[in-house]
Amino acid sequence: MKVSIIGGAGYVGLITGLGVASMGHKVIAVDVDELKVKNLQKGISPIFEDHLESLLSFCNINNDITFSNEPSQAIKNSDLIIISVGTPINSEGKIDLSQVNSVLESLIENLNPFSLIVIKSTLPITAVKMLKDELNKHYKEGRDFEIVSNPEFLREGRAIYDFYNPDRIVAGADSMKSINILKEFYAPLIERNLSIPNEITIEDKHIPFIKTNLPSAQMIKYGSNAFLANKISFVNEIAQICESVGANVNEVISGMGLDPRIGNNYMQPGPGFGGPCLEKDLNALIELGRHYDLEATFMSAILDRNERQVDLLRSKLNNIVDNESKSRIAILGLAFKSGTDDTRNSASIKLIDKLLADGHVVTCYDPVAISDIDNQNFTQYGDIYDCLEKTDCVILMTEWEEFKSLDLKKTFEKMDGDTLLDMRNLFTRDKVESFGFKYVGLGS
Repeated sequence: MKVSIIGGAGYVGLITGLGVASMGHKVIAVDVDELKVKNLQKGISPIFEDHLESLLSFCNINNDITFSNEPSQAIKNSDLIIISVGTPINSEGKIDLSQVNSVLESLIENLNPFSLIVIKSTLPITAVKMLKDELNKHYKEGRDFEIVSNPEFLREGRAIYDFYNPDRIVAGADSMKSINILKEFYAPLIERNLSIPNEITIEDKHIPFIKTNLPSAQMIKYGSNAFLANKISFVNEIAQICESVGANVNEVISGMGLDPRIGNNYMQPGPGFGGPCLEKDLNALIELGRHYDLEATFMSAILDRNERQVDLLRSKLNNIVDNESKSRIAILGLAFKSGTDDTRNSASIKLIDKLLADGHVVTCYDPVAISDIDNQNFTQYGDIYDCLEKTDCVILMTEWEEFKSLDLKKTFEKMDGDTLLDMRNLFTRDKVESFGFKYVGLGS
């Protein structure tokens, strides 16, 4: 099939575009960001993701994908149009649909009947209805176009693996015609008939293809993300209680996780969830509840608990350092999770902002993520031990593998202080304290 990816230089769009190209389809990835498009044409990825540059080079060499800033020709020459533009939260806490509206204008001007429009972006349910209503003013649904919701379930840091080894493919549409086209589109992935670099893992597995209607497909995505966010906030609450009663949260989680109804995925205490999806999707569900005069108190509580987590970390620090004299504090990890350079909604950034507001001097190190914080009391280092030099306290915020092998003896010698706050529970108390540190973890 001839496929266009609108938003093709973004995180979801780029991974999807390369994956689709490796399935044997001819792909044009369109994006408004000219610099990103030029770099992608040269084989330079705008994001960090394991195996991404290798896959990009592979697809460029084989001419399976092209990158463009011009949507009109891409849309006119496509059988299938994938919308993967961003839908961020605006300053009022609502979903910003400006990129979606821009895509709608391009579709109205350039749609070539018959085209299947595939929604990858996580759009509010009301926004998909708006798209259908507006397109029906110019075209006839069923004859000229159809819309299918095909949500993505890519985890940052493991997105390439997730694309090729999905737990399920969800297709939500109003007709079997759309469902069948999408199933044919995904046939190479389902049948494991792919052309990719050898280092990318392809499991021998059955991939369920779920057929449903449009709103159900969207709610599968929203419900999945809300549930995962709930588990993170829940275990952080449990960890706080464990600290108060003298329980060990790691042992509690281990005991709980043996129950197959619970499991232990997303059950590790930490600084709270971040990234572009969970917070946004919870806000979307809250907004949807308001639209239909429904209560969304549970979703609101998950968000509130997550925001409090950074304040709890700040309180832990305030119980240790002398706020009158101000301290030099090292932050290890800027990305919201390991395996990515994404700092959107990162707990590290939120904590750094609060520490700077308190008057502390903050140093930081991350293997790949770069901060744009502009403050004379903030410095990002390219070497982890330079970051630790003469600091009073170190706070471990991201679960990078590099941090698990931190030389604790060297770290202690570099620092002026002796406190290590381990907000990912990467170390054991006994090990850290054996080097002379005061250890502060979560839930014990």
